[in-house]
Amino acid sequence: MRFYKAILLGLALLPALAVNLGDPLPPFSLVDPKGQEVTPATMKKPAVIVFWASWCPVCRAEFPTLHKVAEETGVPFYVISREPKDTREVVLAYMKDYPRFIPLLAGKDKPHEVAGRFRVTGQPWTFVVDGEGRVVALFAGRAGREALLDALLLGGVDLP
Repeated sequence: MRFYKAILLGLALLPALAVNLGDPLPPFSLVDPKGQEVTPATMKKPAVIVFWASWCPVCRAEFPTLHKVAEETGVPFYVISREPKDTREVVLAYMKDYPRFIPLLAGKDKPHEVAGRFRVTGQPWTFVVDGEGRVVALFAGRAGREALLDALLLGGVDLP
């Protein structure tokens, strides 16, 4: 029972460690697959930012649902691998199944460094950002479809 309480306490504290709700995005400079720089100022908003890793089974299970939401809503989903071993080639090969996602790759910053600025401690972690670049929702772990759609509404997205 003590272990269970520790897990619950730990889970309750995880979001407090990340970028807080209402905060602007931390600074970063990554590039998209075409080599275009993506920063908080240049990214299209509202948006979703997902931190993931190629070896993560939860990410693998969640990506089809996230991709479907991206297709249905037209909201840009920026995906950033927090795994330092995920090379450009690994990320781009993985993303072939998810053409609506915008993978962000090393630019001036390295993706795992950006994860550190968001204070992400695992994967997947999903941030929903409003039109002004403020975090309106955070999912530490798997984001369910309905909860993600609700978060997009909070971000000012007109859902179909």
